[in-house]
Amino acid sequence: MSRNIKRHILFPVVLLAYFAIMAVMAYPRYKASGNWSEYFSVIGGCLLIALLLFFILKRRQKIRDRFSSKKDLNQ
Repeated sequence: MSRNIKRHILFPVVLLAYFAIMAVMAYPRYKASGNWSEYFSVIGGCLLIALLLFFILKRRQKIRDRFSSKKDLNQ
């Protein structure tokens, strides 16, 4: 039984993993500088981008599925 990971799930998860790694790596620098507002705004922006990417890709997949089912019915 093969499990296909859908693109609208895979890309945002990979992006979130990248953001998490970068946040952990940048933590000591922001801890030393004390500029927490910049640190959390960057993390929030990254989370927002990943969330928007998820919904955009999910919507595109639904549209793609709808057109492919209409095409199958016409043939």
